Amino acid sequence: MITNELVHALLTARRRMTSPAWQQLASNIGKMPSTPTSTSIREATAGPQSQDAVWLLTEAFGKHTTTPWAAIAAAMLTVDHLAGDGNALTELIWTGPANNRFPVRRLDQVLYDLISTAESRIVLVTFAAHRIRLLCEHLTAAIKQGVSLTLIVECEDESEGQLTRDAIEAFRNVPAAGIHMYYWPLAKRERNQAGRPGKLHMKCAIVDNVALIGSANLTDDAFNRNMELGIIVRERSTVDSISEHFAELIRAKILVPVRK
Repeated sequence: MITNELVHALLTARRRMTSPAWQQLASNIGKMPSTPTSTSIREATAGPQSQDAVWLLTEAFGKHTTTPWAAIAAAMLTVDHLAGDGNALTELIWTGPANNRFPVRRLDQVLYDLISTAESRIVLVTFAAHRIRLLCEHLTAAIKQGVSLTLIVECEDESEGQLTRDAIEAFRNVPAAGIHMYYWPLAKRERNQAGRPGKLHMKCAIVDNVALIGSANLTDDAFNRNMELGIIVRERSTVDSISEHFAELIRAKILVPVRK
């Protein structure tokens, strides 16, 4: 039986995959015999799909083990017809303890999935960055594919101790020749009544025409232990406005290049 819960899960998973990948997955599932089992679910979700989509589908299929695979495949094609590539313009990302009501998604996996599909540009803005080996591997792979990488980071010296570890150091294993890196000079910052300078506290990622904005720094704690909230924005004009804001700060020399 195709339940509303299954349809919702399929729709949510569809928004994390391209139409060709989704249609191929539905075709493969339609050829599977009988109903979902733990083994057939692993076989159905194997391959280079979005890990977020795989998690959602695995959970959904595991709750519908009496529904024939053929019926699930038909529902997937219906969802694809209705949703197409018209992804929701915004999508909330919750990371941390589950509340048994809203799905929790690992923010780092969302970022990796976006980076793996990058075609032209990646812009990362963060206050802190630490222990991000896997992120650096994804960025290196994107650079090798000709993707432009821009990093806007906080520096320990410029923050006058408000950041205890230089964010720049976290990216030392990414090919320097492929990075445009910027920081906010101390001389350009206002100070509070205690004499402390303002902080570059934004957390943002732009991958082609998608933006991920949230509370999380690019750190192991944010990816694996913290309670974080983010939002994915796919509305093209909004994403372009965010990108242009950073570009204007660079043109105005409010953000200046890091000496490599």
